[in-house]
Amino acid sequence: MTSRRPLSRALLVFAAVALALAGCTSSTRTETATNDGAGVVGVALPTADDLAVERLGEALRDELRARGYRVDLQYAAGDARTQISQVQNMVTKGEEAVVLVPLSADALDGARAAADGAGAPLVTAGRALDEGGAVEAFDPAATGRAQATALLEALARDDDAARDDPATVAIVAGVAGVAEDPEAAAAHAAATEVLAAGPVRIIAGADLESAAVADLPRDVEIAGEERVRALYGTPGSETPDAILALGDAVGRGVVTALTTPDPDATASPSPTASADPEAVPPPPPVVVTSGGDALTVRALRNGVVAATVFVDTRAGAGPVADAVVAALDGEEPTPSAGPPPTTVERDAVESVFLESGWLGAEDLSG
Repeated sequence: MTSRRPLSRALLVFAAVALALAGCTSSTRTETATNDGAGVVGVALPTADDLAVERLGEALRDELRARGYRVDLQYAAGDARTQISQVQNMVTKGEEAVVLVPLSADALDGARAAADGAGAPLVTAGRALDEGGAVEAFDPAATGRAQATALLEALARDDDAARDDPATVAIVAGVAGVAEDPEAAAAHAAATEVLAAGPVRIIAGADLESAAVADLPRDVEIAGEERVRALYGTPGSETPDAILALGDAVGRGVVTALTTPDPDATASPSPTASADPEAVPPPPPVVVTSGGDALTVRALRNGVVAATVFVDTRAGAGPVADAVVAALDGEEPTPSAGPPPTTVERDAVESVFLESGWLGAEDLSG
């Protein structure tokens, strides 16, 4: 690999996602099973436009059907009011239990009130909003730690082998999702702890609030793209040498900013390209993100992303279904940890994403 600038002058932009299980469009979707069974279980998920959520929904539907339940699977539009309304409709129709991956604390409170009012069990899953009672589909702190570790390792591989002073790496923590999201906070805190223990120096955006790019989860992807373009496009500013995108949505924004022209500019084709055709372009940043959506995995395959930390949310379906069965039996569901994150580099794209069926070959075309 081409040698980078010495890490004594390197920069890291710390990008934290607001919502690992949140999307950006306004669509909703409902899928209702038709097989006979012990009753109907509603499954309320935040969005149909995030692959991790979609794969979780499909796995939950299949797992619950295999256990004899009919399934009312609904995806909200990244909107808390929509999700609350969906849960209200589920319990009004007499569905026996509801599985909720809450979009926000407001969505959780509204859904819980609706379920309690109808006497229906509510099983929360996937998000760090419920105090001690959730069945986790992923662990944002574990993912954040893995991402920070992967970035430090990628920077070490990319640096000159004969670096005299490894303790002078400069780290700029500058890009985040939504500050109020507890998952963003967990990922940010865990990653910052790992970075602080390494040969790094955090000089900006070390707290989540100052690093946040958006007020609403559905705005994170676009806001992340805009923040990265601003970081590269501000005259006289230091140019980021590495980007840590803690979350799927903000990671997609980072990838878009680094690989596509700025629609509002007429000069550089991407933030890392030089407007001067005679100038030597700066080396591309080392990028570590999360997730396994097609855009991210294509960027990993093409070398834009050094690594992605992937959680196969399908593995969370069994524990969630166990919790539903327990709740319907009048037992307290047992909280469980999410499946462990896996750091995936370019040479493992086929084995992790294609052979497992997470993506198809057509997803990576282009």
